[in-house]
Amino acid sequence: MGLIAYGKITKAHGLSGGLKLLPFSRLPESLNSIERIFIDIPGTQAPRPYRIEEYRFDKGSAVIRLEGIDTIEEAEKLTGRDVYIEKSDLPGLGEGEFYWFELIGLDVYTEEGLYVGKVDSLIDRALQSVLVVRKGDKEALIPLSEPIIEEINLKESKIIISPVEGLLPGE
Repeated sequence: MGLIAYGKITKAHGLSGGLKLLPFSRLPESLNSIERIFIDIPGTQAPRPYRIEEYRFDKGSAVIRLEGIDTIEEAEKLTGRDVYIEKSDLPGLGEGEFYWFELIGLDVYTEEGLYVGKVDSLIDRALQSVLVVRKGDKEALIPLSEPIIEEINLKESKIIISPVEGLLPGE
């Protein structure tokens, strides 16, 4: 089972067990290809699977109903929980498109071959996303946009950047 983080249950919705789900991708339409989700439940070793009975989109999120969650009390117990999906349930992407989880852990180099660090996380901003790259105790925030990002190579687990002056720590 190849689970990846998909989103978070933000609140109960309605009296009959509905849930508001905020996908990390900000693309709730990806639910079109997903039949079940997995939710972290305290005291269990693995996230618990739930079949999605129905869903609808609502302002950048989704309202979902899960099999076995039929009351507001049951729904409220899931509020704030992380949601996972099977990696294989993700819709395919076009050339040059990547899921964020694929970028985590990639090595980052300048076009001259200088090692910058490893992608630790990403920050979602309204105008552009930012890679958080760490090397020891140093951190670089690298915009995920051209012309700074020269190449993303998943097969070689690396990203090549063309940094502007002052972008990297110690410059």
